[in-house]
Amino acid sequence: MTTQSLKYLCAGALVLGLSACSVTEWTLPGGSEDQLAFDRQECRSLARREADRILKRQPLPQPDAGPLIGSEYDAAMARYDLSRQIDRMFVSCMENRGYRRSSRSLFD
Repeated sequence: MTTQSLKYLCAGALVLGLSACSVTEWTLPGGSEDQLAFDRQECRSLARREADRILKRQPLPQPDAGPLIGSEYDAAMARYDLSRQIDRMFVSCMENRGYRRSSRSLFD
């Protein structure tokens, strides 16, 4: 691959990556900013408490000492999976309260 081709590839990847950047906004018809802030905090707390319950039933794997890359990978993936579960619980809570998600580009 030539230097010129590499530059074009990097520029294309940068443009594609930036175009995917967006912000999620929550809206509730007739809802106030104070209500949104309250509900957002309540849903975060609810999701965190549920995650704590999950961790009590099934603790995250702890990587063994030494160069065991596989166990470090397993622990990292378990943390990632838990964070995704927390995100899903938060979204579900907000939607159950009547909120709707919308996304807008960071560059609008």
